[in-house]
Amino acid sequence: MKIIDAHHHTWDRTVFPYSWMDDPHPVGDISDLKKNYLIEDLLEDAKDLELIKSVHIQCGGGKDSPVEESKWLQSLADGENAKGFPHGIVAYSDFLDPNAEQEIEMHCEYKNTRGIRYLLNFDPENKINCFAHKEVLTDLTFKSNYALLEKYNLSFDMHLWWTQYVHANNLIKSYPNILSIINHAGTPRKRESEYLSNWRNGLKLLAENSNTVIKISGLGMFDQQWTTESIRPLVMDCIEIFGVDRSFFSTNFPVDKLFSSYKKVWDAYFEITNDFSLDEKEKLFFKNAEKYYRI
Repeated sequence: MKIIDAHHHTWDRTVFPYSWMDDPHPVGDISDLKKNYLIEDLLEDAKDLELIKSVHIQCGGGKDSPVEESKWLQSLADGENAKGFPHGIVAYSDFLDPNAEQEIEMHCEYKNTRGIRYLLNFDPENKINCFAHKEVLTDLTFKSNYALLEKYNLSFDMHLWWTQYVHANNLIKSYPNILSIINHAGTPRKRESEYLSNWRNGLKLLAENSNTVIKISGLGMFDQQWTTESIRPLVMDCIEIFGVDRSFFSTNFPVDKLFSSYKKVWDAYFEITNDFSLDEKEKLFFKNAEKYYRI
């Protein structure tokens, strides 16, 4: 089966500092990530699979501007050894900055730019579970910059906790021509039944919007001893709620390399969807990612 990895990161610490690597992280100890992960490493991890394309998701590159990360990634994609990887770039821009449009426009100078991701996760009761310093989904400047995505034909990668889904739903409904891509199956960071019930109900709310799709990835972050059977219910919930036409698989490597091999992730997806039709599998493994990221 052909696959597209629509959620991976590439970093080179000789190019950018990636200061976030020194901060507390919700998944715990990430010291093993403090080494380079290049396109060559991704291709090596995928050597036993038919990886045809990929999408790089912003990971804090850039010294003076996040546009530097897009420029660097485009240079990798254009290089001879990278084989076109990454085929899509999801960049970062500070949507709390009233002057963000200039930065967005600069990102779009690079032909592989497809979207923007802003880490929305905010939990007022636990600072370690915060990537944002406040609930930005209700911020007027953030909303104004989010609206610019339609002008620049960009999608938005939405990384958030279920407790924020209502705010996200209000934003998504307000801009029906902007595609929102829910990251990491909506980041279900707990496995208790009440938590998962809230997570599922929240996903159903988001799925009512036809301009919203879900990326099933990163499930190892909050289930670090995961097995195919432990993630099966979450994978199936996502597919049932959003439908085969609005769901697709990815890895979150190299973050999830802390918990498993690249092949183990894809083998789990293969096993979970074993009884699906060929058409359904092709959509989940590569066609939907190709469609929604326009690669």
